[in-house]
Amino acid sequence: MRHYFLRFWSFHKNIRLFIYATFLFCVSQAIFNLVCNLYILKLGYTREFLGTLESIPIFVVSALTIPLTILCAGLPMKRTLLAALALAAFAYLGMAVFPSRSMLIFFKFMFGLHGSFLAISSWPLMAKYSNAKDLDTVFSFQFSLTMAAGFLGNLSGGWLTALATALLAGGLENPAAYRFAMISGALLAAAAMLPIIYFEAEPEKRPMRTKFDLACMDQAGAMRIFLPQLAVGFGAGMIMPYLNIFFKTGFSLGISNLGSLMSLMPLSMAVGGIIGPWLAGRQGHVRTMIIFQALSVPFLVMMAFSGDLYITVAATFIRTLLMNASWPVYSVFMLSRFRKESHRMASAVYCTLWNLLWASGAKLSGALQMDFGFDMPFLITIVCYCAATLMLSHWFLREESGKAQARRILTESME
Repeated sequence: MRHYFLRFWSFHKNIRLFIYATFLFCVSQAIFNLVCNLYILKLGYTREFLGTLESIPIFVVSALTIPLTILCAGLPMKRTLLAALALAAFAYLGMAVFPSRSMLIFFKFMFGLHGSFLAISSWPLMAKYSNAKDLDTVFSFQFSLTMAAGFLGNLSGGWLTALATALLAGGLENPAAYRFAMISGALLAAAAMLPIIYFEAEPEKRPMRTKFDLACMDQAGAMRIFLPQLAVGFGAGMIMPYLNIFFKTGFSLGISNLGSLMSLMPLSMAVGGIIGPWLAGRQGHVRTMIIFQALSVPFLVMMAFSGDLYITVAATFIRTLLMNASWPVYSVFMLSRFRKESHRMASAVYCTLWNLLWASGAKLSGALQMDFGFDMPFLITIVCYCAATLMLSHWFLREESGKAQARRILTESME
């Protein structure tokens, strides 16, 4: 931890400001995510409609990220980040104030537009202002700190809703109590724009020539890089958007207890984000991802079928730690496979596909829960995680092991 915080002050100013902004935004996002699904159900909508709402912003990201990458190629990342945060605050506030079916769909669309702007800016920004030596540390620090923000946001969301329940709703968890927490999240999302305003200026570029970068990529090779994580994305979409409902309905938790429980998830992600790059430095990126994904499967089974609150919470914490430990590792692994000038397009293509698979999983899960509860979505997630691990092993493990052995032989010969 001391190493990470000392290195933080050596990061480029824009990266530090971006981390401040993402910390504030992730607090707001955790508050909103904790109560949003419960708010929708409390309004009287079905889980099938909830699944539709969950899928809308992700389908929007899938449809618009690549076109926006091309259209915004000449714009400074500062503008695209400000647009992303403004759209998020607008969507959060709108969903809290206008709860009709059509307006909820509209504001979910706006949140999807936020995701598209964020997708074309965040990873390329960190890669642009970091050298190769610092890239693992930058991604790990940003990931872990934003997960710590999620811990704070879930706790705050539970407390805010409990407070509003006591003061505004006569002790009953009703839409008004949830709305109070959602508006608080919207205000924090707006506050996250302040650090971005102080970015160091970067020269504006003329729009790039209409050379479609995607056509110049090795598309077969790119799909091999993306596919293992896309399988994880589809599996995660089956479960993660509904984790608050899984615990609240399965174990009859109050909102403050649910907030405390959900706050453990980003805390475990933060721990995983620190462990992942540390292990990658010793075992390599591919081997590290395989280790974490394979170890997470037994805990996913326990989480799905134990039926005991304490076992389920412990299994969820460990599974979340293991799976998210590989996220910063995968980010560096993916970007290392593309030329620096292709990072924005590679990030856009990956985010488009990942969000499409996540949305498909969320939509399918909402329908399956109507007939099978959570058993079938969990089984599909387990299969997806196993498939992702096998793909990584088959396509990349031997290649990475060969490179490591070549480096070892070269080092020994130099000695």
